[in-house]
Amino acid sequence: MRLGKKINSTDLLRSISEKAKLREGREGVRKILQEVYRSRKIGTKELAYWTKLPVPVTAAVRRELEKEGMLARKGGAVLTEKGETFVKEQLGLAYTQRQTCPTCQGKNVSITDSFIHILEKLRKLLSLRPKPVTWLDQAHGTAETALLRALFMLDRGSVEGRKIIFLGDDDFTSIAVGLLKAAKEITVVDVDPRLVETIDEISEQENLNIKCVEHDLKEILPKPIMSKYDVVFTDPPYTIPGLALFVSRGLSALRRRKGASVYLAYAHQSPREALKVQKTLNQMGLCIVEHIPRFNKYEGAEMLANTTSIMRLETTEEMRPLITGRFVDKLYTGEINETWRIYRCSCGQQIRVGSTEKIRTVEKLKGVGCPKCGKKKRFKLIKKGKLKDRLSHRLKLRGFKKADFLEILKFEREIAIESFPEAPILDEDYHRQKLEKTLLKDPESLKVAVIGDEVVGWLWLRTERDRGANERFGYIKSITVKPQYRHQGLGRKLLVAVEKYFQDLGISRIDLIVSESNYGAALFFEDGGFIKKHTTMRKRVGVGQKD
Repeated sequence: MRLGKKINSTDLLRSISEKAKLREGREGVRKILQEVYRSRKIGTKELAYWTKLPVPVTAAVRRELEKEGMLARKGGAVLTEKGETFVKEQLGLAYTQRQTCPTCQGKNVSITDSFIHILEKLRKLLSLRPKPVTWLDQAHGTAETALLRALFMLDRGSVEGRKIIFLGDDDFTSIAVGLLKAAKEITVVDVDPRLVETIDEISEQENLNIKCVEHDLKEILPKPIMSKYDVVFTDPPYTIPGLALFVSRGLSALRRRKGASVYLAYAHQSPREALKVQKTLNQMGLCIVEHIPRFNKYEGAEMLANTTSIMRLETTEEMRPLITGRFVDKLYTGEINETWRIYRCSCGQQIRVGSTEKIRTVEKLKGVGCPKCGKKKRFKLIKKGKLKDRLSHRLKLRGFKKADFLEILKFEREIAIESFPEAPILDEDYHRQKLEKTLLKDPESLKVAVIGDEVVGWLWLRTERDRGANERFGYIKSITVKPQYRHQGLGRKLLVAVEKYFQDLGISRIDLIVSESNYGAALFFEDGGFIKKHTTMRKRVGVGQKD
């Protein structure tokens, strides 16, 4: 059968991707159609698993394909007659079999009979884990995942005779490695005292010799565990700051600069977000040696189709932590992508839940119960939104006043430290003179960002001329938002104000300088449309000269 009216495949796939707000574009829609074709009938969660897309996104695309008459639901998604013809004639699909290894399902390792006894023991031990704290981005990995991770590390030479550090371990991968009885030393660092206590107890019970350290990774690692280990394993928060912090702390714990292994469990990302991950790892001098999707399986991580990938990274001579001091930015997914939800209890009471509320998660709500009737079940989600959408609307810009100086001085000192960490200018008189000079010459170029009466951000702009190109251009000398207000749309609003300021002056080019070490700012500006035009390179010669 041929379609009565030929459909342009590119237009259709693009249209569906736009309606479903799919960042992967038409290729993402094509993947979904391909997996339905291969499976013949497939549930939404399974479809999300194979396409590596979040479940809500997969469901949105599926609905749009149903509207187009390409898919139908019959105990799972199936191709309609129209959809079958489309994928064969327009997309050229022909093979229904997957080529993935049926034994390991592409993981490159499998649990053989000789390790079944360890798996059975792990299942019992993992039942002792405390409930996950969702706002700490905890989601328990399965016993199979913990053992597969251990076997993967074992196969790659990262267990036998090795000193291994786990940065965060609510999945109890350290227990699985300990049960192999081959590592020289195992250390677990975690902020959750419940996990530390439980792993300690299991280690003593099973004679695993695991050392546990209760520590917040926002703080510098304790000296006894610095520069000591051969291997790092971490499953960090799935944010760029979380990735940079946990991997940086891991690099600080390694005892050799070149050829050490770092194992990283991380969520599947759109190509755009995955590129940020790669850039962050590259800046730390890390090479991605292996990347295996759908390696880790979790209990209750519905958004991610219960799976994430694993990466084996290797250090090079260029290895260096991006974060060496105390970390003050936001870290966890719930902090960076702050949301609020309103649930209605069966008694009619409405309860607001969110990262800024007394009750942070629906799990917590179910634990404490409805504030009116005390019931702990049957809460219905009736409304949700993003906090950044509300907060950015409250941001106002006003002119700089001399009374703002002390607040702005803090900003300028922080910017100096981030931009010139080797030799920041922190002298108060220096900054005061610069500000007073600009205030007399061009007061409109100084903008203070406020929410209500609180100063939350700062802009310092300049107009310059490129003599070579004989072109006037705008220059962002300073742009910043207080750490507690970041990742809420305020920085984006400041950039919009910058663009308008220079456009009103008839200027179409805007320049700025970002230090290589200020990775977060570089990614922010790239997202805002800025591109690199020049790279400053440096080499020190002579004994003992380092950067």
